Amino acid sequence: MFFNSIVRNYRVMLHGFWAFLFIFGLFFVSFIHFTLNPFMANALAQPREQSAKQAAKPGFELDEAALKANVAARIRATRGAQDERFKQFGPELVSIDRKIPFHIEGMTFFAVKLMILSPPPNAGEESTSIVVDKSGTLQISDIQDLASGNSPAQDALSQLVRIEDIPPDFGKEIFKGNGKYSMIVISDPFCPYCRKGWDYVKAQREKLKTLRLSHFPLNRSAEVTCMVMADAHHRQFKFFEIVDFSYTRLNPVSNPEDILTQFMDAFPELKEKWGEDPALAMKHLESNYLDVVREERKNAQILGINSTPAFFVNNKFIKGFDADKLGKAMP
Repeated sequence: MFFNSIVRNYRVMLHGFWAFLFIFGLFFVSFIHFTLNPFMANALAQPREQSAKQAAKPGFELDEAALKANVAARIRATRGAQDERFKQFGPELVSIDRKIPFHIEGMTFFAVKLMILSPPPNAGEESTSIVVDKSGTLQISDIQDLASGNSPAQDALSQLVRIEDIPPDFGKEIFKGNGKYSMIVISDPFCPYCRKGWDYVKAQREKLKTLRLSHFPLNRSAEVTCMVMADAHHRQFKFFEIVDFSYTRLNPVSNPEDILTQFMDAFPELKEKWGEDPALAMKHLESNYLDVVREERKNAQILGINSTPAFFVNNKFIKGFDADKLGKAMP
């Protein structure tokens, strides 16, 4: 009996002990949950909140002051030695007309259209488009994806040019057809890619409603060639044929008078207007068309175009000759 009483008491005590441990465990878990969890949650959430704040900080802005100062320094260095007006060229003469940011592998770059105001006398405004880093201290010529060859820099530069900026009389109308696409070509007759572009455009004439051509000569002989085309357009003398000759059969030699000799040999009728002497023909062309050609190039620069070729197909701008992009723009 006594032994049985001890066993019963032991069992009661054991059950009480386990009940105590169970209640204590519930209390401990509740304490952890309601007391420590908020602190732990805050501690875990804090880095995420900080990351979000860091991402929201304006850390991807272009340093415009530094960019203007560096552009001004570049102009003083390159133009100051040749023109006294630019020796004191300051950043106040540089303005940012437009900027397009783009990101590559965590790095931020900007395509920027700059307006440059020339000092008086002969004050005037010109534009240029460049790609820079966000600090405004490094100019990037181009960045390409190695696998695809795509250029985000060129894509951003293309966005700087807006179709609504183009005046209705920009370039010279060279062709009217029954197609549904209006095209403007900005081109240099001696540029090899421009020549490829001309061949492509000729083959697509059935798709075109209008074709306008604006010239952007990059050297003296190309400038003379553009003066010949300006003369042909002004006199309505075989304009399309002379343009086609300029982009296909003309030998792009460096001597401007040799350029005129080639035209006179291919189109003998030109001698009736110019005379037999290429030197005299040069004087005639320069007095009548040199300013026209240079104004045409300046108008392209104002749009932000600084290289050739460039194409406008309806409302789409295409920089450089890219048959695939041109084909997609006018299927």
